[in-house]
Amino acid sequence: MINISMNGAIGLFILFACILFLINPGFSQEVVLSMHANYTLDNCTLQVEDIDSQAAKVWVLIHRGQGPSLSMVLGINETLSCGKRTLMVKRFYAGESADIVSLKIDGKSISG
Repeated sequence: MINISMNGAIGLFILFACILFLINPGFSQEVVLSMHANYTLDNCTLQVEDIDSQAAKVWVLIHRGQGPSLSMVLGINETLSCGKRTLMVKRFYAGESADIVSLKIDGKSISG
């Protein structure tokens, strides 16, 4: 019988998601983040401040270059733009000690 703690299971899930992200050459990819995680995409860095899986909300800070940070609370299917890419909140996972959020990255160019 394999005994994996919840933190270990979350770590394995995030590692698996990162591996899929790196080997998937498609335009749409998903990334899984936990609270206080950072993710850099194009010219912005997304920082997860808090995740509430019961309310299906994630609070993020977006740092874009030298300008001021933008703070947002996003729910399922809500989006934000980073350079020429769009991130969409896809799903939340509740954990025993921490929640995680899955974001879909659309690689298609957006106007602006």
